[in-house]
Amino acid sequence: MNGAQYIAEFLARVGSDRVFLLTGGACAFMIDAVAQHPKLNYTCFQHEQGAAMAADALWRVSHKVGVTLATSGPGATNLITGIATSHFDSIPSLHITGQVNQRESSAFHGANVRQAGFQETRIVEMVGPVTKYAVMVKSAAELREELAKAYSIATSGRMGPVLIDVPMDIQQAEVGDDILLPSRLPAATEAPAQVLADLKRTLDEAKRPVVLWGAGVGLAGVERDVADWLQSSGLPFVSSWAGLSYFDHDHPGFVGQIGVYGNRGANFVLQNADAVIVLGSRLDNRQRTGNTKQFATGATVHVVDVDKEELAKYRNDGYRVSHLDFAALPELLRQLDGSPRSGEWSDHVAEMKQRYYHKEVSTSAARLNSLSPYDVIRRVNGIIAEDAIVIGDTGAAVCWLYQAFKVKRHTLFNPGGNSPMGYALPAAIGAKIDRPDRQVISYNGDGGFHLNIQELQTVRHNNLDIAIIVMNNGSYGIIKQFQDSYMQSRYSASRDGLSFPDFGALATAYGLRYARIERLEQIDPSLFTGGPIVIDVMLSEHTLIEPKLEMGRPINDQFPYLGEAEYAEGNRFVDYPRPASLRTA
Repeated sequence: MNGAQYIAEFLARVGSDRVFLLTGGACAFMIDAVAQHPKLNYTCFQHEQGAAMAADALWRVSHKVGVTLATSGPGATNLITGIATSHFDSIPSLHITGQVNQRESSAFHGANVRQAGFQETRIVEMVGPVTKYAVMVKSAAELREELAKAYSIATSGRMGPVLIDVPMDIQQAEVGDDILLPSRLPAATEAPAQVLADLKRTLDEAKRPVVLWGAGVGLAGVERDVADWLQSSGLPFVSSWAGLSYFDHDHPGFVGQIGVYGNRGANFVLQNADAVIVLGSRLDNRQRTGNTKQFATGATVHVVDVDKEELAKYRNDGYRVSHLDFAALPELLRQLDGSPRSGEWSDHVAEMKQRYYHKEVSTSAARLNSLSPYDVIRRVNGIIAEDAIVIGDTGAAVCWLYQAFKVKRHTLFNPGGNSPMGYALPAAIGAKIDRPDRQVISYNGDGGFHLNIQELQTVRHNNLDIAIIVMNNGSYGIIKQFQDSYMQSRYSASRDGLSFPDFGALATAYGLRYARIERLEQIDPSLFTGGPIVIDVMLSEHTLIEPKLEMGRPINDQFPYLGEAEYAEGNRFVDYPRPASLRTA
């Protein structure tokens, strides 16, 4: 086999049978080899960014490593946003780029020039900060070794993307027929017995415990074990956004999602606990806010994570930390009893859940006599299949989605850490290509929808039955709300200075069905069957995210602001005094 054929056979052997690509001269040999392999399938995208986002989605829906192929220069650099998305969300993906022949490279000439070969670009150095591993191979032997090594790195420990840059002469070189396969690399973590002892101490000391469920639980594939343990122990739990996909939201212990755009009741419970056990969440500033001193001030916070560097960042916060490969978590939890809780704490948790969980309303929509995004999401939630794949984009639209959607057997995700606009459409393509048996919903804001709108042609060409929802408020709503709070409602570049096209005309141009939604009853099951469709949901431009945290306050004091009495009821155990300047009536 030559190098290109070796790559194709390697992908088939490891089960990465879906390859997302845009062609080019420097990757043409590899694409040809993939096309000729009987066990591989490729999908052409209109932009390499879309291909990388589709590859990212593959692991989230099938636990399969997604693969991209791209040419050198702009083809490779166009992958970077999608690669960064996988990196920050711990998603394994494999990106293979073509590179100029080594005899044409600047290194061959021994000169420090910007570029020697056509489209020669040092992609390895560019993606270094947003990959777990990136390398350019320089020989046939290196190709064999580095492919296996990179795949092992991508899928071991805290997972993430890798990139292999393959010069054209290596693609054509004789490699041999012996395929070197990857292996899972062991994580050098603490002994599970020590972690068990430390967690037991945290729970034994607690009277008001709560567990924070993070994405690491699901990424490690141990979600059923954790859900069963939480049910048997009786411990209440809250979730990060990224964790929400991995359990039935009717779980009796679930209180809601926490954070800046979190559920009020879940935020009150976490903020009033005396022990918070964090399983696989990095506690970013959308969870704790930028002022970490206002997070769970009355609690011992105990973080369990596979990434030692994530744990190191808590050294100034006084948190307890445990370094654990979550493959060991199920056996550990079987030996960990839930701490007995006081009746007062149980009653408070139950009250917060009953009062606030799944009770979000849009007071702004009611005032404006327009559609409530929360009502729209709940109606969609009730119509689509219980195992549908729902992919959120960014901005206000995704905040409404995560505040109102209830997971049964659904797969729900968005590009949380990098949060690029334009993710939901190509990710939905990747999901539907690999899981044609499942209903797929691409959920967008009107602004984010534009960033990869060219992929509507990919939907049409492959006749993918995807429902593309657009929450259309004629603006960048999340930025407008920020400008309302801090810039006296000057809507520079969020409404003023930009405009949006007729999505109905665009859908027609791409040969897709179209529905304009102005009343809730127009959302019916027929929209979600019968081929691809753009569902254009018309909202007022002044529709707000509710609740939403504003700067200077802890996560349990969100806008629209509660009166002092209700705020005090939520903070029954820990005092979070409002400064006089922030008090309400």
